[in-house]
Amino acid sequence: MKDRLVFKRMSIAAIPVLVMVVFLFMTGAVLGAEWPKDVAVISPAPGASVHMVLVGFGQVVPKYTPIENWIVQPLGGPKLWLPMMKQGKCHFANHSAADILNAFLGRGLYAKMGPQAVRTVAAGHDYMFMFWTTPDKGIRSISDLKGKVAYIKFKANPMFTEMAKNQLASAGLTFKDLKAVLAFSSIKEAIRGLIEGRVDAILYPVVPGAVMQINEAKGECAFVNLTKKQAKYVADHMEGYYIDDIPANDPRFRNKSPIPNAICYQNAMFTSASMDPDIVYGVVKAIFDHSDEFADTHPAAKYWNLKHRPICLAVPYHKGAIRYFKEKGLWTEEAQAYQEKVLKRQK
Repeated sequence: MKDRLVFKRMSIAAIPVLVMVVFLFMTGAVLGAEWPKDVAVISPAPGASVHMVLVGFGQVVPKYTPIENWIVQPLGGPKLWLPMMKQGKCHFANHSAADILNAFLGRGLYAKMGPQAVRTVAAGHDYMFMFWTTPDKGIRSISDLKGKVAYIKFKANPMFTEMAKNQLASAGLTFKDLKAVLAFSSIKEAIRGLIEGRVDAILYPVVPGAVMQINEAKGECAFVNLTKKQAKYVADHMEGYYIDDIPANDPRFRNKSPIPNAICYQNAMFTSASMDPDIVYGVVKAIFDHSDEFADTHPAAKYWNLKHRPICLAVPYHKGAIRYFKEKGLWTEEAQAYQEKVLKRQK
């Protein structure tokens, strides 16, 4: 009897331990992964929408995974963070899904770098990628940019140069047709230059806060419209981008006037193909199972949820992410077919 009582007491005492083990197993926290204490996450610039979204993720990732510090660093574009990722100096980064497809394939402005071993973690908010100007500049079309000064070249970010070349080419223009093509390092610098009249236009993914500043200072932040033919030219030459008609006062962009034939792309998070699948699974699960906890941190953050296209068919998805989206019933046969097809395209 005594032995039986001891066994019973030991069994009862072991219950909390067993519950904890089961909980950790179910959350994916102990599946052989060596979780890093600190995780480096790269954004393009401070104040950018994507930077603020990534900061919002910091409210849930350390809370629901063994990661202790979610460190968001506004260092620049893919030409900077892709080598860092390869060297293990950064774990995640956000960028245009369409542009990273070029890096994955090692083509265009990424040709010298060669094909990159990068994978998609998840996708979220959309961006409109257009030339911005103000009404007093008299720029109503792409052709009107001839002879103008524009901020175009952004640090370590080839997609700006490529987008500018294609939008200009859609109207038969090149960089030589502009008075000056300038480099800039932040959206704050760009909008200050536009408001103060140092430049006539800027090319940048549309950030609502910056648009509101220009609206207040100059009456309206105007966007240089493309014709249907011009927009099709850009989309045909830049795989992964799409065309959309943006209504006036769209809360995502704060534009006062409608913008027909806008060039758009979806923002996505990326990681190395060699990243531990359990870590990727855990991060994706933390973000999408608890998206309500950071949805109000920035207007773009609410689009990082399971209802707003978390699967963007551009760069192949990481195995850990696929596992999560399969569990949610979102990884379709179409997604799997695309995954297999695009993986074969990388040489």
